[in-house]
Amino acid sequence: MSDYHNRLNADLETGWCLEGSDGDDNRVRLLIGDTQLGRATLGLTLGRHGALCDLVVEDPTVSRRHLRIGRGSEGLFAEDTNSLNGTLLDGARLRPFEPVKLYEGAQLTLGATILTLSRVAESALA
Repeated sequence: MSDYHNRLNADLETGWCLEGSDGDDNRVRLLIGDTQLGRATLGLTLGRHGALCDLVVEDPTVSRRHLRIGRGSEGLFAEDTNSLNGTLLDGARLRPFEPVKLYEGAQLTLGATILTLSRVAESALA
């Protein structure tokens, strides 16, 4: 296999996981592949509305378009999209449309849904 294909496969084999529970204690698990994230120039949108978002959280306390996650020059970032119930990062409220840096272990609260960010490898993305 060529170096190009090895690099491509390495990109496809890694990513991020947002995992936790919603307000009714239902498990929520969202997987974001590095390739998917790299192709989303403006980032990926999370929210309750499937037609408006890349990743759906089925919780009535989550806005239709609640949060954007992307990759910038300083790494992964989150940006509240002026959601009704707001977004918290480790308990601190995000200001709408002001990106903040994310890191492994960060806890995001969207309405009543609480998610923890972790790095994953191929086995978890499959």
